[in-house]
Amino acid sequence: MKKILYTLLALSFLGCDNDDKLADESVIIRNGEESQSLNPQNDLDKYLDETFAKPYNIQILYRFLEREISRIYTYTPTKYNKAIEFANVFNYLFIEPYVKLTSKPFMKEHSFNTLILIGEPAFNPTGTKLVGLAAAGIKIHLTDINHLEANNIYWLNDNILATLYHENAHTWHQAKLYTTDYEKISASDYKNDRWVNEWNLSTKNYLKAGFITAYSSFDHDEDFVELLARYIVYYNASLDCGCATTNRTLDADGDGFDDALYNAWKAKFSNYGNTLTEYYTPYESTSVWEEVLKEADRKIRPTETYTGKQKIEQKIAIMKKYLQEEWNINLDELRAEIRSRYPYVAGKTFDGVPVQRKDFTRLTR
Repeated sequence: MKKILYTLLALSFLGCDNDDKLADESVIIRNGEESQSLNPQNDLDKYLDETFAKPYNIQILYRFLEREISRIYTYTPTKYNKAIEFANVFNYLFIEPYVKLTSKPFMKEHSFNTLILIGEPAFNPTGTKLVGLAAAGIKIHLTDINHLEANNIYWLNDNILATLYHENAHTWHQAKLYTTDYEKISASDYKNDRWVNEWNLSTKNYLKAGFITAYSSFDHDEDFVELLARYIVYYNASLDCGCATTNRTLDADGDGFDDALYNAWKAKFSNYGNTLTEYYTPYESTSVWEEVLKEADRKIRPTETYTGKQKIEQKIAIMKKYLQEEWNINLDELRAEIRSRYPYVAGKTFDGVPVQRKDFTRLTR
């Protein structure tokens, strides 16, 4: 980070005189200047203020504020055009669905308040890529925004949306506690900071303990919000496929779905975007809920009463009941509302029929 800042300072001494001005979309703001830019608000600043800050008290920072830059990682500013794309995606796939299922006053009171956009990925010393950093579900750093693929659902889910759904859920359980019955389900397997080294990520043995991701085992609150986010972004054959059957002739593997229809359904996943990451591995959000739970259908130890699948099913039942009774939110309806927008992001329906694709490159009110 110091190297970047020093380079920028050197260039400013060489290339500026007293009459030079920073561009309206300048991406670095020094301490003490955060209340106002060196230049009047540009169109994006006005859009962020009117669309998110005023109605929902959500600040989106795409310029660097010095006090918000962690020295632990090397960060790169977000490009102006990518900040525009992010703002539009954020509004379409987060704000609008949540408001439709709740209300504007609800979202203003029960949501994170700061999003800090970082241009390039951040990496831990171990080489692990960080999708985002968060402080108690209130302030969130999102990385890799300069590589945002605005019309690829899977990129958006894995790199942005799952994090937003996760962090927003923190604000709910912090305001109203869910029953302690939830944390009892996997009580003996929460790892706190040890979660990184306690599980085999290749065999996904955390699933047998009732955790949807390895990080879910950090504590019961992280377990809760990780499960909620994955429930939204994963495919769900029971809800999405329409291929359930009791005919064992059509269901050779006994999973409750017509084999031919199920395979045809999965073949259509690519209509919503490239299903492989830059590393040629499947995006996590191409996972199917039932397939993940099938992997979890074993016991973490012989003395356990329940399999990991049964534990996850118990947790999701508690979660749905909590959301409905405490917040009047139907999780399946929220999920359906979000996913009903996917065709207009990808420019085609799930079946591949072309539709008008959202243009996230332009600011619209």
